[in-house]
Amino acid sequence: MGSVTLPGTGAKVFTDLVGDEQVQIVKLDIGGTGVSSPVTSANPIPVSLGTLAKATDTPFSNGDPGVLLLAKRRDSDSTSVSADGDYTTLNMDEAGRLKVSTQPGTTAPTSGNITANAQTVPIKVERASNLTISMVATTLSGHNATFEYSNNSTNGTDGNWYGVQVVRSNANTVETTTGALAATPVYGWEASVNAYKWFRVRATAHTSGTAAYILQPGSYATEPIPAIQVTGTQPVSGTVTVTAGTVNPVVPATPYFLNSAATTNGALILTGTSNVSSFYATNEGATAAYIKLYNKATAPTVGTDVPEMTIPVPAAVSGVPGVATIPIGFHGFRFALGLGIAITRNAVHTDTTAIGAGEVKVKLSRTV
Repeated sequence: MGSVTLPGTGAKVFTDLVGDEQVQIVKLDIGGTGVSSPVTSANPIPVSLGTLAKATDTPFSNGDPGVLLLAKRRDSDSTSVSADGDYTTLNMDEAGRLKVSTQPGTTAPTSGNITANAQTVPIKVERASNLTISMVATTLSGHNATFEYSNNSTNGTDGNWYGVQVVRSNANTVETTTGALAATPVYGWEASVNAYKWFRVRATAHTSGTAAYILQPGSYATEPIPAIQVTGTQPVSGTVTVTAGTVNPVVPATPYFLNSAATTNGALILTGTSNVSSFYATNEGATAAYIKLYNKATAPTVGTDVPEMTIPVPAAVSGVPGVATIPIGFHGFRFALGLGIAITRNAVHTDTTAIGAGEVKVKLSRTV
C-alpha cells in the first residue's frame, strides 16, 4: 500500500500496487452529506431485510418474498456433526422426505430416599407409558409403602391421590403396596401409568433405615401391565342356585299315508296344532291331480272349505309316476286348528272332481 500525489494539487490519494499499476483505494462512508462516518468492522454497512423479515403472527400474502431454506440429502442415519452443540442441517432421505426421529426422548429416572413414615418419592408421568419401581434397603426395619397416582397434583405433593395396582417383576403378583419389608426385595414392580399425571411411592410404615427408590419411566407406548395370568386349575367358591324349569322333550314325527280312493278323499289327519315336516306324493294317472291341505279341526268339506295349501302332482309319463315334493325348511308348515286333506282333479278350491282309486299316493310326516 502506498500513496500518489495528484499533480497541481499536492493532494495525496492512497493506492495499492497491483502488478505494475497503482490502484486507488476508496473507503466507504455512510455518514451522508456533510457527515463523516467511515465503514469499519465496528461500523458496518446497515442491511435491511425489508420484506424478507416477517413478524410473528403476520398473515400470509401470496407472492411474499423470502429466503429459500435448503436441506441436505443424507441416506445414512448417522449424525452429520462432530460434537454435541454443533450446528447441523435438515436432512432428507433418497425420496426427498424430511428425516425426523421416531425415537422417543430419553427420560431420566427419579430417585429418592424414604427414611421416615409418610415420606414420598413422586415422579411426573404424563408423558410416560409405563413405570418400573425398584428399591434398595439399608439397615431397613418396619417399612411398608403404597403406590398412588394423581391427576390434579401440581407438584407431586398436593392434590388427590388414589391407589394403583402394580405387578411384581418376577411373578404375576398384583399388589397395591410393597408389603412389610426389612431388606432389599428380590424383585421390582411395574405399573401402567397411561393417562396419569403424577405417580408416587408413599411410606405407610417405617421404623428405621433407608429405602432408596428408583422410578424409571418408559417412553414407548405399551399395553397395560398384564395382571394375573390364569393358568392351571383355579379354585371356585360360592353358592350356585338352580331353578327348576320345564324342558320340552323332542317329539318324533308321526307318519301319515294316503292311497287315493275314487273320491275327493276328504279326511281329517289330526285335530289341534300340527306341523307338516315332510311331504312326498306320486301320481300314476294320465292327468295331473291336486292335493289340498286344510287348517281345520274337523274333516274338510271339499268344494266349500278353502285349503291353505294346494300342491300339484304331475301326471305319469310313459308309465313313470309324476312326483311332487315341497321345500319345508326347519320349522315346517304350521296348522293351528288341525290338519285336513283332500285330492281332486282340478286346482280351484271349489272343485269336487274325484280321482281314480290308487292313482295318487301321499306320504307326509307331522309333529304337534
